Order: sequence, then structure tokens, then C-alpha cells
Amino acid sequence: MSEEYEQADTRPPPRLRASPVWLVPLAAVLIGAWLIYQNVSTRGPLIYLTMPNAESIEAGKTVVKLRNVDVGKVRKVRLSDDFKRTVAEIRMEPEVEPLLNQDTGFWVVKPRVGRQGISGLSTIISGAYIQMRLGESEQPAYRFEVLEHAPAMRGDIPGVTLTLVSGEDYSLAIGDPVIYQGQNVGQVETAEFIATSQHTRHQIFVEAPYDDLITQDTQFWLRSGVDFQWTPAGFEVQLGNLQSILAGGVAFAARESEGEEIQAADGDVFKLYRSREAASQERFDLRLEFLALFDETVKYLYPDAPVEFRGIRVGTVTQVPFFGNGLEPPRLEDARVPILISFEPQRVGGSWSELTEDEWRARLEEQFGKGLRATLETSNILTGALYVSLDFQDDAPPQRREAIAGYPVFPTAPGSFAGIESRVTKLLDKLNNLELNPVLNEIRSTLVTTQSLMSTTQSSISKLNGTLEASGAENLPRQLDKTLAELQRTLNSYQQGQPAYDNLQRSLDRLNRLLEDLGPAARTLNEQPNAIIFGKDREADPQPRAPE
Repeated sequence: MSEEYEQADTRPPPRLRASPVWLVPLAAVLIGAWLIYQNVSTRGPLIYLTMPNAESIEAGKTVVKLRNVDVGKVRKVRLSDDFKRTVAEIRMEPEVEPLLNQDTGFWVVKPRVGRQGISGLSTIISGAYIQMRLGESEQPAYRFEVLEHAPAMRGDIPGVTLTLVSGEDYSLAIGDPVIYQGQNVGQVETAEFIATSQHTRHQIFVEAPYDDLITQDTQFWLRSGVDFQWTPAGFEVQLGNLQSILAGGVAFAARESEGEEIQAADGDVFKLYRSREAASQERFDLRLEFLALFDETVKYLYPDAPVEFRGIRVGTVTQVPFFGNGLEPPRLEDARVPILISFEPQRVGGSWSELTEDEWRARLEEQFGKGLRATLETSNILTGALYVSLDFQDDAPPQRREAIAGYPVFPTAPGSFAGIESRVTKLLDKLNNLELNPVLNEIRSTLVTTQSLMSTTQSSISKLNGTLEASGAENLPRQLDKTLAELQRTLNSYQQGQPAYDNLQRSLDRLNRLLEDLGPAARTLNEQPNAIIFGKDREADPQPRAPE
């Protein structure tokens, strides 16, 4: 027993063996850890987009696209902390994280109808999505403001970026075209109103190679797709391309310059004019301003109207009416309307533009004394538009030409239309002074007499109709025909060769012989009326002549 006991005590203790069952959960843990690592390591950044409202944005459905490739998806949509806006949480793809910087832009693409046309039609079926635009900044960012409209998409296209400044309210919007000779060469990128200076600033981009056309002397103006204009030659209509008709745009052209042309660079600032005519006006830097006083109405005279000398434009109407420099209507003793005009010799060119301002003023003063006058004339009868015409008048009365409000006075005279109006007024006054009452009374009496005569005539015609309609009146034509037939037979019986004609001829012959016989007796009675009683005096016997 002891030996068996000792043998039993000396046996090695049993070893623990790993069960294969534990391999399954261990593998599951390892796989889960690997999946978690893979998910964490491959998960993209989370960005936050703030927008006014979440229209067309759905969590888990709306995607973010870059060049038509999905690079993110909306994870959650919630209200902002102040409950005034909405915030979209978006999980982006890891590979686009280096592209997220402060200049990165986002906007919602959905069906839109605007001045640039119809866009986003593909989203009607697929739904709205968020478009991403790459930025150039190196500062990373994960919170962004969603843009209201799509910005200008020029990418890596070479060109030049310019700034246009205007002091008026021009209807330009982002995306409007920049046009050169009818071709779209760029577009408007930004539009901003500066409240402090009361100016509008537009940033435009002109693509290459058209950017080489822009120099420091280039002028930009607002272009309308449809331009209607009344001219003395007729009605003119200018149509642009379809995009300019829908959205307008900006046009440009280089002004004529004799100096060296300097190429425009990025950031250069240009003035934006309201029309091409306004831009052309700036080219004439020699301007002689005068104050013209008119007795006529200036209702249809507008600024920028031409000033012409015998059909040649030599100036421009600057302001209608003009009350600057302390000039007020009560200070004008004759209450004439002041108009500010500018004489621009450079419009004609040639030797005209070689004279200095003082030489031109001296020459005009000399012409004033010879009868040069400014008149208002009608440029278009349909619209009634006026312009200022300069011409010489032989019977022009002298006018004082002292300066008023710091401007020399340009002598004026009544226009042709005003002269016609004056003559018509005088004619109407003469007609008003005529005594028409006696004439009207005589006309009234004549009308009464005429009416009475017409009544009498009508009564006579009625009686005649009654007579014709009486019994037996229908036999009158037959009786008249019968009487005429009998008269014709009677006349036929007196034709040559008929017995009645022969008898009449013999009677006429006897009558002629009788008249011949009575001729001497008639002469005797005419010479001696008493011969019918005492007889005709006998003539004395002729006495022979005595011999000589």
C-alpha cells in the first residue's frame, strides 16, 4: 500500500490544454478590431455647411460632388444654435481632405430660372446636390458658408481679372457675359455695392487670347441685348446674341490713342459707362461749356442730346435744365430756361482740334457778332425729341453775352418749330377776332330758304306723280306716238315731187312776182307818201343847154 501510495504521489501534475473553442471569439475580436481600425483610418473628415434653409437637402441622400464625382454625403441636418439658420453635417471622402481650405466654395445645385438661363435641369430626376469648388488658400477649414449662387467657374483658364466701377445703378449680375464684337470672351464674377462711396464694383474675367485686346485705354460699357433707337434717319434696332438678349452684359473696345499702348494687368480698375455713346463722349477732352437760355419748352430735350452745326455734330447737351453754381430760376429776370451745353471741336477733327481753348473762345465770340445762334429743333417728329442746332441768322438781334453763374452765355434764337407755332397762334388770334355772327345768320337764312324751296319742289314732284298715276295717263305715250306719226306723214306730203309740194312752189313763185311788181310803188310811197292821193310828181322837161 505504501509503495502504491508513494507511486501515486510521485506522478506529475496534469497540464492545462487550450480548447479550440476559444479560437472563434479570439478571431472575432481581432477581426472587429481590424474593422474598427480600417473604419477609423479610412473615414473622411466631417465638415459643416451653414445655409439660410435646408430646402432640397436630405440627410443620408444628398451628396457632395466635385467635377461630377461624389466626394461626400449629408450625414445630418439640424438648426443652428440661434435657430436662425440650418447646418448640414457632411462626411467627406478622405482623399479630398487636403482640398478643404478657406477658399473652398459650396452651393446647392437645383433647377433655377434666371438671367443666365435655365440651369440644374438634371436635378429634376436625380434630386438636388451640393457642388464643391476648389480654392487656392493653404489654410485648412471645416466650416463653410453655402453660396447663394454658383460662382464663376473658370478653373485653370488663362486670362485677366479686372474691376469695373460705376456710379449708377447698372443691372449686372454674376455670370453676365463680357462681349467683344458680338463674341462672349468672359463673364462677370462678382457684383458689390460700396455704401461708403455710393459706387458699384464689378469684377470681370476675360479669357485668353482676348485679354491681349485690353489696354489701359480700353473702355467698358453696359450692353443691352435689344437696343431701340430713334434717329433722324429712322428707327434702328440692334440685336445681340441670345445670351445678351436674356441677360445683357458688358462690352468693350479700345479707344484711339496716339501714344504707346500699355497692356492691362490683373486688378486694373476701369470705369463702366452706361452706353457706348457715353463712353465715346469721354474721348473728347477739349470741351467749351456755355450756358444757353431758351424761351421755348425743353420738355423733350434730354442730356446727351447732340449739338449740331448744319448737320455736323460739334457738341453735347450736358444738363437740362441747369441750376448749378447758385443759379436759380427766380434770379433770371426774363425767366428763360438755362441749358448747359459743351462745344467739342475734336468731334470734327482736322484743324478744328488743333486750336487751343482760348483760341476757340475768341473765334466763337467773333462768330456771335456775325449772327451765330443756338436754336431748338426737332430731331424726330414721332418722338418729339429735340436737339440744339447752331447756325447763322442774318436778322439775329444782338444779345448780351456776359457770364452767368461762371459760364459764358451762348446766344439763342427761336427755333423753326417755335416760329411755326407763333404764326399759327397769330392766325388763330385773327380768326378769333373775326365777326362771324352776321355770316352765320346769313348762312342760317340761306339754309331756311333752301329748305322751303326743297319742300315746294317735293310737293310739285308729288303732284306730278299723282297726275302720272291717274287713270288714262298710261295712254298718253300712245297718243303722243300717233300725233308724231301724223305730223311725219304731213311733212312727207310736202317733199319734192308730191302734189302739195308743187302747189306750194307755184304759190311761192306768184308771191315773188307780186312782190317784184309792188317794189316801185313801195319806193314811190317811201319817197313821196302823198303820191297815193296826188300822184307822183312829174319830172320837168329837160332844157337844152345854150351854146357857149
